[in-house]
Amino acid sequence: SPDEISVMAAAKYTDRAGVETLLNSGISLIGENRVQDARSKLGENESGGQADIHDQFPQCCLHMIGHLQSNKVNHALRLFDMIETVDRESLADALEKRLEPLDRIFPVLVEVKLTGETTKTGCEPSDLPALLDHIRTGCPHLGVQGLMGMGPWDPDAEVARPCYRELRTLFDRHKGSAPDPSVFNTVSMGMSADFHVAVQEGATLVRIGRSLFKQD
Repeated sequence: SPDEISVMAAAKYTDRAGVETLLNSGISLIGENRVQDARSKLGENESGGQADIHDQFPQCCLHMIGHLQSNKVNHALRLFDMIETVDRESLADALEKRLEPLDRIFPVLVEVKLTGETTKTGCEPSDLPALLDHIRTGCPHLGVQGLMGMGPWDPDAEVARPCYRELRTLFDRHKGSAPDPSVFNTVSMGMSADFHVAVQEGATLVRIGRSLFKQD
């Protein structure tokens, strides 16, 4: 059902004004790849007269969709409403260390590496059970709500289909062992070139960037 699919606007291709246009048009999910871009574009800047995007648009839900370095965790937790790219135990531990004193449960997705491309990040599929178990037992302030993955960049969307099928299979395999299976409900996969294939293979969240913005 279309009601089961959420559309996220990947905002790396636009500026603050573009994000505001998207939010005014009915999109509430915004994804950013880099902490610094999110800080400058969407965070509060008193000297520049810029309000935090959440203050201006309370409906905005901001997701971190790029690789997160552990030394950027403090900023990420202040800026984002979800981190989709938890891909290693050290990052989970860094997040837990900062969340524990706040007694705050923070929603995350675990990123799985679906291709052999060196430019892609994520945990290896074979390492996923151990990472989920590590978070479950050692990081009680991380609320794992599902999995995220990126397919290969190819103009032929069908090239990504096996990758997306694998991610959905992994999701279904681990949903039953989640502390609360009703919360483990997100499969984030698919971009402008292949989102229709991702939906066919079971995506619940697609990340659309280039298709929303005119490119020179």
